[in-house]
Amino acid sequence: MPRHITVDTKLVALLGYPLKQSVSYLIQNQVYEELGLDYYYFPVELPRKEQLECVIHGFRQMNFAGFAVTKPYKECVLPFLDRLDDTAKKVGACNTVVMRDGQLVGYNTDGVGSVRSLEVERGFCARGKRIFSYGAGGAARAVLFQLASQEAKQITIAALDGMAQRLAEDLNRCYPGLCQGVDMSQRDILVQETAKADLVLNLTGLGMAPHLNETPADSTWLRPGQLCYDAIYNPEKTRFLEDAEAAGCQTLNGLGMVIYQGLAQIELWTGVRADPEIMYHALHTTL
Repeated sequence: MPRHITVDTKLVALLGYPLKQSVSYLIQNQVYEELGLDYYYFPVELPRKEQLECVIHGFRQMNFAGFAVTKPYKECVLPFLDRLDDTAKKVGACNTVVMRDGQLVGYNTDGVGSVRSLEVERGFCARGKRIFSYGAGGAARAVLFQLASQEAKQITIAALDGMAQRLAEDLNRCYPGLCQGVDMSQRDILVQETAKADLVLNLTGLGMAPHLNETPADSTWLRPGQLCYDAIYNPEKTRFLEDAEAAGCQTLNGLGMVIYQGLAQIELWTGVRADPEIMYHALHTTL
């Protein structure tokens, strides 16, 4: 990262809450230093969504290349942007904002990052596969739209308060008949559909502080041979992944997503395409 922030330093912020577990800004600062780029990335915790508008207005007045958005504001941020790219518009959630010609333009790199991680690190191809997702928030929307675009056979989504049904309807508008939404109270369906899935996703945030040691799925619902993915990377192994390992499943956490979606973000903010090895080195150095 730059030794000194000057008037020429391009700033990038990470907005969300909580952020104590995040290492993405530390990793990217190492990449900027390695590439000789005068950029500085830092976290901004916002406990209340009412703070978003004021903070983003302030960014417009300063030397910002853009900012990143994480839980729980990936959907809340949309009204404060000038426009969205096609992917963010379809997904209805944004994790990356670029200041371009005085306008804030929203993108979503979460889906690309997660799916690329699954492909590279576990050889997973979504085509013809059954997928079960616990969670229907901003990250889930991005990941599931990306998996749907790769010709998944079936996607089942489980969440509370009708969120799963709403996301399934949105996906079915683009990919008719592909998805079904299930409420977390429908235990029998959860058991059946989780067991049938080739890929089981935890996209709820359970397992991350302040919900450590929590999981959305009962370990008895999993079966040997499934691939279980958790978007959380800190802790490295959540309760969901521990249960999956004990059940004989393959597992993968969200570190690869940080790498691949971060590479996409860096290119959007700087115009520079970084080598994945630089990101991997920065990640391991940080951790």
